[in-house]
Amino acid sequence: MAEKSKSLRHGNLLIFLILIAITLLVYLPGMNRLGYYRDDWNNVFNAYTQGSQMLIQHYQSDRPMDGYLLSAAYDLFGPDPYPYLLINLACRFFCGFFFYLTLTLIWKKNKFPAFVAASLFLIFPGFLRQVDGIAYLPHQTAMLAGMLSVYLTILSLKLDKNRLKIPVILLSIILAILEMFLMEYYIGLEALRILLIGAYFYNSADDRFSRVVGKTILNYLPWLVGALIFFIWRSFLFDATRSGADVQDTLRPFFAHPRYYGMDWLAKILKNTFKLLFGSWVVPAYNLLSQLEVKRFWKIVAYSLLPAAIFIIGFIRLMPERKEKISAESSSSKNKKAGWRQQWIVIGLVSTVLAIAPMIIANREITFSSSLDRFTYHASFSAILFLVGLLASIEGKWVKTTLFAVLVLTACMTQITNKENYISQTEVVNDFWWQLSWRAPDISPGTLVLLSMDGYSAEEDYELFVPLHLIYHPDEDHIVISSDLLNQDTAKKADMKKIEDRIVREIYLRKDYSQILALNKPMMNSCLQVIDGRNPIYTPAQWSRISEIGSYSQIDKILTDADPHVPSSEFFGKEPDKNWCYYYEKMSLAQQSEDWEKVAAIADEALSAGAHGEDPLEWLPLVQAYAYLGRYTDAKPYGEILKTDEYLKFETCRYFRIAANILNDPSPAKKALPWLENEFCE
Repeated sequence: MAEKSKSLRHGNLLIFLILIAITLLVYLPGMNRLGYYRDDWNNVFNAYTQGSQMLIQHYQSDRPMDGYLLSAAYDLFGPDPYPYLLINLACRFFCGFFFYLTLTLIWKKNKFPAFVAASLFLIFPGFLRQVDGIAYLPHQTAMLAGMLSVYLTILSLKLDKNRLKIPVILLSIILAILEMFLMEYYIGLEALRILLIGAYFYNSADDRFSRVVGKTILNYLPWLVGALIFFIWRSFLFDATRSGADVQDTLRPFFAHPRYYGMDWLAKILKNTFKLLFGSWVVPAYNLLSQLEVKRFWKIVAYSLLPAAIFIIGFIRLMPERKEKISAESSSSKNKKAGWRQQWIVIGLVSTVLAIAPMIIANREITFSSSLDRFTYHASFSAILFLVGLLASIEGKWVKTTLFAVLVLTACMTQITNKENYISQTEVVNDFWWQLSWRAPDISPGTLVLLSMDGYSAEEDYELFVPLHLIYHPDEDHIVISSDLLNQDTAKKADMKKIEDRIVREIYLRKDYSQILALNKPMMNSCLQVIDGRNPIYTPAQWSRISEIGSYSQIDKILTDADPHVPSSEFFGKEPDKNWCYYYEKMSLAQQSEDWEKVAAIADEALSAGAHGEDPLEWLPLVQAYAYLGRYTDAKPYGEILKTDEYLKFETCRYFRIAANILNDPSPAKKALPWLENEFCE
């Protein structure tokens, strides 16, 4: 007996090491280069400008417990996302390990499929939010609390008359309630809990099915009380003000039109169940991997082979257990019991449906884009049980081995590609804000900044106005420079010169569409370009809606004589190398001040340093300054770059003709205009 216990511990230790190796190899490399995404920005704004206690108020409208957790975390770690990412990764790993331990408590002789299930959870591609640090700390903490609670639930069943039984049950209930308070729709995990309790009794005794059901219900009662405590608080005591967070408001339409909403909910539950069970393994992989260039694709394959190989080692190492499983299943078949495969399929399918239902009722759905794949996370345990049970039912050892190997490799590639994409996004975004600081020493209060940035498309306005605030007004506790997303509605509001107020997570924002400053970075190799609404000009490759509002851009919103604001490396990383874009921004700033000698001096310095622009439009300030100073010979070769595109040549002609009439001192422009027209208008 002692030898068996020792062997079990050694086996669990090996699996622990394999699982941690897979986790670290997939997620840890490059993690310190991840930045802020989506809700991270408004969390940082509130905590940095008004103190960590503001986070408590920040989440008061829907998840108060999240605010207390994040406030405490911010006191410990500040705004650096890296410690949060490490904690989130630890939470994910221990979720996977406790998932493994839970399964082995129920299916004692099936360590092999439990290992496979835990591995698939760790790299589950239906949830790609491991890159989000601050905002997803409550999600990850809630998941760990939930899975540890489920593990303790099953463990308590084994401690029949042990003095530890009551403390274990109490701790499990407390963790379950904590999980729900952190993330209300995780209440769907209760479906998995009760089905696993049923599976424990089903596999541990030869009772009739009706007796198993009775035992399951009786033993689940303590956790049912915990769930009811949360439900009563959420439904009747807590005043939720955020959309979809108030239970009574959510259910009211159903009671008014039960048939319509009932059928609608059923359809959505079925669709989202299919998405979770099958789409999670296919859609994210297709979305990410199909866009990879060939060279990068094979690089990702190479990175993914190591964690996949470690999984295969564990897979093969546990294969000898197969004989025991076959023996156990043949024994159970004599007792007319379903094998673990059939049990996992049923438990996975039923608990998936039940886990999704609360989310659908709250008017949320799974989409494999943006951050809405977070709704897969709490039900991923169930989806994995279903998948492993289904694939394990296929005949042929090597067929199954190949299927699992491909599944793991693809999932690793998806997670690694996703991480690298977000690292690239951070680099693009940080570079943009540094370039803005070079170009705009200060921005007039009340300005509404609209921007287009190739390589990054913000989903919420706070992803833009918070960075602006942290650069130009970090000591203010309210937004001074606002922003909005660039879309069709924005263009209409600019036409109407509307003024709007908005409150997002306790942040008040005033948007005045008559005070627009338009910024543009049309291509990855372009520099930031400020649009002058009096005389807008765009790169020929421009594709965004920036041209629809460019004529409203007021370049004088940039205060050229102000002391420059330097972005904090704490939020925006270290200052980029002062290459062509640095010189271009300084040329553009001097161009705005009509200091042609300074533009030419900066241009001379840039050329002497060997800097050059990839976007042909960026040679315009240099050509303009040289021409206005009478340096036509110097201007001509760079003017040829502006003529490489027929439409850009046409636009350059128009630009110089208009410039001769709108400059504060038009004399240099008018003097140079005949030469410029000869170059660009003939």
